[in-house]
Amino acid sequence: MKTPNRSVRLTDHMMVIGFTLAVIYWILDSFLSIFTTYDNLFEQLLGVNLDEVWTRLIVLCLFAIFGSHAQYTINERKKAEATLERDAATRERFQRLLSPDLAERVVSGELKVEKGGKDRVATVLFVDIRGFTTMSENNKASEVLRLLNEYYEVLVEVVFRHEGTVDKFIGDEMMVIWGAPVEHDNDPHRAVMAALDMQTALAGFNRKNMAEGGPEIKVGIGINTGNLMAGYIGSSHTMSYSVIGDTVNTASRLCSSALPGQILVSEETWGLVQDRFEAVPLGKVRARGKFRPVKAFSVVGPKPPSE
Repeated sequence: MKTPNRSVRLTDHMMVIGFTLAVIYWILDSFLSIFTTYDNLFEQLLGVNLDEVWTRLIVLCLFAIFGSHAQYTINERKKAEATLERDAATRERFQRLLSPDLAERVVSGELKVEKGGKDRVATVLFVDIRGFTTMSENNKASEVLRLLNEYYEVLVEVVFRHEGTVDKFIGDEMMVIWGAPVEHDNDPHRAVMAALDMQTALAGFNRKNMAEGGPEIKVGIGINTGNLMAGYIGSSHTMSYSVIGDTVNTASRLCSSALPGQILVSEETWGLVQDRFEAVPLGKVRARGKFRPVKAFSVVGPKPPSE
């Protein structure tokens, strides 16, 4: 452990090292010349011969320039390495949340991610497997974990295609955000379209899985749009980007109330997407955990293109 610290101290003082080498050269050159030119050490050190004085001064300057240049190069290299390490850490962190292209834009500074809480409007989607407890009881834990990972691969690919942010995985439930940290003009539309594409992708996944003797996975999806607080949550040791607020809670409750294969959206979300999608009004749904019923709509699919 001591050796790295000593090398760091040496590279931090290249200017001093260069100057010291010049002084050593001056003294050695003077000492060797004693036996050939002068009888007096004092005269030799001063350099009675003007040419010798200038030569030594030039050498001294060259060593000083070498030291300062070396120090500058080392400092710039350290800054570059620190920047690369910081960018790599940032890229790795956001690639878990965002699609690769959005993560790269965050790292490059093209997209800003605010540290600390920020009040904003966003759309939150929850998707949850129905009958997961029974599935877990009837299969080995290793098989359930493998199935979950393959299932999430399919869903996350859909989320990234619609440029959503994967907030977290909670067992068999996934939470996705549109509008934080990356905003689009049509975030609610993206969320509903992603939900429909999830159902389509899941149908293909189930055909393949059931052909291999695996169980069929059915999900319920809940979507809500509204004000929430977005920012970094955690301790000084570990933090993650997330959102909190009643908007999130309502989306989660709608997901809990959704039947297998059903996509429930709140009245707030439906008011923003009804121009592009068809849905069946369900009236007021008593979502689990909510004292007041929530007006919900069951999305059927996109509207057919107008002729």
